[in-house]
Amino acid sequence: MNEELFEEVWVSNNYETVFCTYDEKEQYLRFLGSKREIPRGMNIVLVNRKLNQKYTKNEIMRATPEQLRKMVK
Repeated sequence: MNEELFEEVWVSNNYETVFCTYDEKEQYLRFLGSKREIPRGMNIVLVNRKLNQKYTKNEIMRATPEQLRKMVK
């Protein structure tokens, strides 16, 4: 079975939070918007970044912040 490949992601400035699709990102932001205050460790600013090649969701989600930094252009 072929996995979907992604060319871009939405990441926090410290690369701790990453989403592969716009819908995932929006769901996360709606969740944060429903809270009185942002839970510790959760990021509200997500930046769209192009990847240096196509990666599977599994590769992206398993990457460490250091690996993610190397994966973006």
